[in-house]
Amino acid sequence: MTQAILSARDIGLSLDYPGALRAVAASALLAPVCALVGIGLGALIRHTAATLVTFTGILLLLPFLLNDRHRWSSAILHALPRSAWERLVQMGDPFGSAPYPATISGSWIVYAAWPLAAAVVAVVAVRRPDL
Repeated sequence: MTQAILSARDIGLSLDYPGALRAVAASALLAPVCALVGIGLGALIRHTAATLVTFTGILLLLPFLLNDRHRWSSAILHALPRSAWERLVQMGDPFGSAPYPATISGSWIVYAAWPLAAAVVAVVAVRRPDL
């Protein structure tokens, strides 16, 4: 729908545009990745308010506190799902301004690793009794 509206103004992109399918897939997978991370955190923390604060802090607020100027900060930033999504939907020159840019393959690894780690944590945490 959005592309139909944008194409009427001559600013739309088709799915055969380089990187468009990657951006669509990354955007479609962002919600399930975040949901699985939330499930993992919920199983680990087992308290609703603390889980929501932790989830919001890690996935939404932490990327704003980090930048690409330092190697350590860049490494943490590129390991977060939001930053991976930003790299996957980026259409321009990815190496233009950042001294330590994220890679596309690294971003896909982040997209796979977070839900996998969350699922493992959820399975392990559910099997242990509450303290």
